[in-house]
Amino acid sequence: MPVPPRDSVGPEIVTQENVLLDAAERVGKIRDGRYALHLHLSRLKPQNQQEGYLRVAARMLEPMVNAYRGQMFQLSNNDIVFIVHQPNSGELRDHIHKLRGLFGKDPLTSDDTGDGEDLFSTTYDLAFDYEPFVAMVKQALAEARAQLRGPVPIADAKPLDAASLTQVLERLALLDATPFVRRQSAVELGGSGTAQVIFQEYFISLSDLQRAVAPDMNLQANRWMFQQLTGTLDRRLMAALQQMRLTSLPPAIHLNLALSTLSDPAFQAFENSRPGGLPLGIELQTLDALGDSKGFFAMRASLHKKGYRLVIDGLNESTLRFMDVSRTGGDLFKIDWSPELPQLGRGDAMMQTIKHIDPSQLVMARCDSETAITWGMDHGFTKFQGRYVEAMLAATTMAVCDKAAECGCTLAQCVQRHGVIAGPLRGECGNNQILDKPPSMRTPQRKARAQ
Repeated sequence: MPVPPRDSVGPEIVTQENVLLDAAERVGKIRDGRYALHLHLSRLKPQNQQEGYLRVAARMLEPMVNAYRGQMFQLSNNDIVFIVHQPNSGELRDHIHKLRGLFGKDPLTSDDTGDGEDLFSTTYDLAFDYEPFVAMVKQALAEARAQLRGPVPIADAKPLDAASLTQVLERLALLDATPFVRRQSAVELGGSGTAQVIFQEYFISLSDLQRAVAPDMNLQANRWMFQQLTGTLDRRLMAALQQMRLTSLPPAIHLNLALSTLSDPAFQAFENSRPGGLPLGIELQTLDALGDSKGFFAMRASLHKKGYRLVIDGLNESTLRFMDVSRTGGDLFKIDWSPELPQLGRGDAMMQTIKHIDPSQLVMARCDSETAITWGMDHGFTKFQGRYVEAMLAATTMAVCDKAAECGCTLAQCVQRHGVIAGPLRGECGNNQILDKPPSMRTPQRKARAQ
C-alpha cells in the first residue's frame, strides 16, 4: 500500500520545522551525550523580535553550535532550536546568559511560572527527554503548516517567498520610486533660543510602496525574504535622490542603508552625483556592528576617509547595556525615545551607559511628544528627531508662510508636505521654498518641575 503524503493539501512546503524533525529522528538513534535547547523568542514582545536582533542571536550561537558538532534551526515563529553533542555545561549557560542580555529589556528573560520553569529557554537531555523533545518539534511543525495554509487577515496575507520576491523586484524595476521617498529633519537647539535643522534623513515609505507594488502581500512577514529586498530598496532610494529637484538643499543629508549597500556600485554612483560640498551622513544599525564587526570597522574607515559622518542608529536601553557603543567610532549616536525612560530612574541608568560620549554627539530619535523633548533637554540632549519635531517645524512654517492663510493649510497637511520630495502633496503647497528650507523655530521651554 502506498505511503500517503505528509500533507494531503498540495505539495509539502519545506520549512525549518521539517528539517528539524528529520534531524530529531536521526538523533534518536544515538541519544547519549546529545542535548537540545529551545529558545522561546516568539514569547518576546513584538518590538523585541526585530529581524536584526534575531540575526544577532543566531550569530552569537554559531561558534558554540559548530564547536560541539551541532545544528541550529530558526523556526517560523522566531524561536531558535539547536542540537549539540557533549557540550560543556558552563559554556552553554554562558551563551544563554549573553542572549538574555541581548533581550534584557523584555520581561520574558526574568519571568517564570512560579514553579521555577524558565520561560526563556528549555533544555532537553536527549538521553532522557527525547520523547518530549520530539513532541515539541511535531507541534512546532503543525503550527508552521497551519500558519502557511490557514486563513489569515489580509494585512498578513501572502508573505514573500522566492517567487513573489521575484515579482516584486520586477515591479520595482518599472516603478519610479521618487513619490515614495520621505524625509525627516533633525534639529539642534542653540543657545540663542532657536532650533536649526542640521540634517535631513531620506528613506522610502515601505507602507506606501507596498500598496503600490504588492497590495496583497506583506513585505516584512518573511524576514529572510525582506532582507533580500532591502538592497534593492536602497538602490532605488539612491537613484531617486539623484533625480531630486529641490529649491534648496538641506545642511546635510543622511541615508539609513544596509552595510552591504555601501559596497554596491550604486552607492558609488550616488556619491559621484551628490552636489559638491553637501555633507553626507550614513546611518547604520547597531546590529550591523554586532553582526558583522569586521565588515563594519572596514567600512567605518572608508567612510571617515571620505569625510562622511557615521551615525549609529537603533540604540535603546537593551543595546546600550549590551555593548560599549563608543568603541564603534561613530560621529553621532541615535538614542530612541521611549515613554518608559522617565519611569523609576530607567533613563538615568541608560544615561550612565553613555556617560563617556560627548553630549554633542547624541541625537534623541523617535520623539513623538513634548515629554520626549523635555526629558532629553533635562538630560543634556541638544539634537532631536521625530514626529513631534516635524510638527514643531510645520507649526513654525505656517506662522511665517505668506501662503498658509490663503491656502487654508492645516498643520497635518504641512507636516505631510514637508515629508515628501515630489508628487501631488508637494504640488498642493504654494510655497515650496519654505518646505525645503524651513525657518528657525524657537527652542521649547522646560516646564518647571514639581517640588
